[in-house]
Amino acid sequence: MLKKILSSISICVAMCLLLTSCGSADKSKAVSSQEDTKKYNNYVTLSNYMTGWLDTALATYFNKFGIENEIIIKKGFDGFNGVPILDAHKNDLDKALEYASKKPSYGETDAKIKVLHPKMKELMNTLGEIQSYYKSKGFIDDKFAKGKELHKKVCAQYKEYDALAEKFFTSFDTITEQKKKEDLDKLKKNDMMIRYYAMSILNRAQDIEMSFYKAKINDNNILNYDVNKYKEKYDLLTEDINKFIEYSKDDERRKKEKIAIIPTFSSDVKRVKVTATDIMEVLKTKDTTINSTTKGKVTTGGKNALLHEFSRIVSNMVDSYNNMINTKVVD
Repeated sequence: MLKKILSSISICVAMCLLLTSCGSADKSKAVSSQEDTKKYNNYVTLSNYMTGWLDTALATYFNKFGIENEIIIKKGFDGFNGVPILDAHKNDLDKALEYASKKPSYGETDAKIKVLHPKMKELMNTLGEIQSYYKSKGFIDDKFAKGKELHKKVCAQYKEYDALAEKFFTSFDTITEQKKKEDLDKLKKNDMMIRYYAMSILNRAQDIEMSFYKAKINDNNILNYDVNKYKEKYDLLTEDINKFIEYSKDDERRKKEKIAIIPTFSSDVKRVKVTATDIMEVLKTKDTTINSTTKGKVTTGGKNALLHEFSRIVSNMVDSYNNMINTKVVD
């Protein structure tokens, strides 16, 4: 599936600025912005669930039983612990369906949600059935009879869901790109440079991630990627990280922007820089191994899975960023 989409929670900053205005027109605009933010962030929550938790649940199941219609039961099988499907996530999906009929209109994306909802709900329900079946050791009693039925069912449902999910991602991606640009413009205009560079770091990192994805580059063929093209993106990421660190040291600015730099985000920023540097070295030297004596490398010796590691860190950084932005700072 596609990348984990950046939750552009920083739009709430712009909304708060609108709420400080006194005119009725400004207040009306602020209310409209608030509704837009709620709808957008719900879609983002759903998208991140699909590319994160749900994707992991599906991968865990299919890695165990195969993705073809006929179930694969390995010799010595004694149980399966899948990733649980929570009611809270089903509620988020239902909320997305409600928002799809509310203003502001997201056009094609709203339409995609309405088509996606029933198929995704069916898939989640089946995964829940599978979880209960193996947890209760039902496969011992019926010799996998129901397990085989559930497997065929989930395979068919996944194929339908996957096609619809891709269409939703493609449509929603256009909106997220516009939202991120608007957010960055507002943050810069209001001199919120810590928040600006925190968000920009994520944008740069995701741009790197997507450039490899679109070029069909993975850890097996990483040396096929243009080192000069990567260097341009790497330099922009490095510049933003340095600026973020510089502005973050300013106590007065942190108070002004009402932001607390949480340790997990700072750690993720450092880790994404280390991994990005490793990728740079691999592309420059045309050597996919890493010198174990080099301080700060993500692996030590042997072939590396740098792109996989980079995507994992970026995904974690999205979460830590959103936690940081949502952390209320008391004066």
